[in-house]
Amino acid sequence: MTREDLLVISLSNSVGGAERCLKLIALESGCPIVFLFRSKTNVLSGFENNEVKYISSMHLFFGFLMLPLTLYRYRKFTIISSHSYVNAVLGILARFRYLKGKIISRESTSIFIRYKGIKKHIYSMLYRAGYPALHRIICQSYDMADQLSSHAPYLKGKIKVVPNPIDFDKAILLSKSKGPFFEKKVICAAGRLIPIKGFDLLIKAFSDLSKKYPDYMLLILGVGPMLLSLNKLIDELGISEKVSLIGYQSNPYAYFRAADICIVPSILEGFPNVLLEMMAVNDTVVTTLCAGGIAEIPGIITVKPQSVAALTLGLETAIEKKTNERDKIDSYLKERSPEMFLQKIMVESEITSENVQ
Repeated sequence: MTREDLLVISLSNSVGGAERCLKLIALESGCPIVFLFRSKTNVLSGFENNEVKYISSMHLFFGFLMLPLTLYRYRKFTIISSHSYVNAVLGILARFRYLKGKIISRESTSIFIRYKGIKKHIYSMLYRAGYPALHRIICQSYDMADQLSSHAPYLKGKIKVVPNPIDFDKAILLSKSKGPFFEKKVICAAGRLIPIKGFDLLIKAFSDLSKKYPDYMLLILGVGPMLLSLNKLIDELGISEKVSLIGYQSNPYAYFRAADICIVPSILEGFPNVLLEMMAVNDTVVTTLCAGGIAEIPGIITVKPQSVAALTLGLETAIEKKTNERDKIDSYLKERSPEMFLQKIMVESEITSENVQ
């Protein structure tokens, strides 16, 4: 599926959940993609068949500053974006009639639940300034849609729910490439090392778990500002020989497949894409109920968020797991293909297949 008058805009080319989702849209449609900021490490790749433009490699501020000029040739395009700041700025440009095409904006997180104080107030002002001019706002779950509607009731008529996509076939293919070999049984987690991802809770839970199951090790993929504090916690708990923080990995699927158990310990998410990626290649996945829609997913083990005891119990359940629901998991994931995702957001935005070639 390609579209000549479709444009994807991403905050950066870093490997984040929102960025990966936008990448899938760009690859599926074959449309151009614009990055406000060009990161030099841990970046997305695979855009050989797309027109790619980076606005700034110096600072994100310059990306926003130069965005109107960059968008001049795309003023009549249908634009798909994510990230609240980008969505709001695009909406403001539309309110001033600089942008004349439809703007379809995806919510990347539950902003009004995640943030408090002055930061929440700033977001509230941005939403009020830009979001009313958006054509459609795509939420990842009904919980996210309800939260947004309750905090910004003036947007109710624009909000639609379309679950995140997963390129199931590509996940399987990448997982079969040469991957790691583990001498011990492995529990694997992945994500940015920030407080809301709950890795400190996971490490504490694993410390408790390892007393009963000493033959397991914990592997965490990802980078972020909590690296030093997490390593300190590991040392304090005396489990440095059993826990490894191995940084960014360009092909996490190989690690997910090689692990005995995969786990998502997040406190709050819009919807964790990494959960879908783990499910694609591993039969035993544990996750917190950190986002709407997770409770309905078949074949996974769910626990309440922000609880060391719950994470420990979830891992124990996974270790003792006897059943396999691979067929149900595969069916669920195949309904989230990039092609179906793009079709759904186009339909929800009243752009029919007759306009898409």
